[in-house]
Amino acid sequence: MSLPYGLLGLLSYAESTGYDLTRKFEDSLNNFWHAQSSQIYRELKRLEADGAVSSRVVVQHGRPNQRVYTITDSGRERLAAWLAEGRPNFGNTHYEILLRVFFGAENPRATLAMLKQCRDECDKELAAECGDTRDNIEMYASRIPDGAARSKYWAMTLDLGIAHTRAIRDWAESAIAAIEHDMTTSDTAKEGIDENTHSL
Repeated sequence: MSLPYGLLGLLSYAESTGYDLTRKFEDSLNNFWHAQSSQIYRELKRLEADGAVSSRVVVQHGRPNQRVYTITDSGRERLAAWLAEGRPNFGNTHYEILLRVFFGAENPRATLAMLKQCRDECDKELAAECGDTRDNIEMYASRIPDGAARSKYWAMTLDLGIAHTRAIRDWAESAIAAIEHDMTTSDTAKEGIDENTHSL
């Protein structure tokens, strides 16, 4: 399970409250690793019980007190060990669109419409060039030690996301062309049959 290491990674930059970690997660890791705030708080408790993080309560006047989490030396060792054992794993992912395309011959027009929607959504993402994510990268890079150096690694994950979106867009366009070609061929053949029928 990689979520605890995502949290340890964020805490390696700076101590944070659970709320701040949730916001940072949504601004960065959430682009490729989804987690709900309830999962994050639950994992923080486990990490503290394991000694990977520590926490302290900051008293606030007129507002609820805050619990601030800090990565421990043990937590840094765990994070480093996890990074060292990493292997590239882009195994099978559940893509509902592929399941639908696989059986698309049963309803080519619906499949064509879905693929066009997929292509158009990819075009919107690429047109924006993931601007919000780039802005977040720059913002956080300016707030943490060695942010400029670290942000190069953050940008690498964004680059893969953009390349992935481009690949899906190109695949969808190719699939659209193939289906439209088949439909045109089928319609032409049908018209020929109709003409022959009328001439008899």
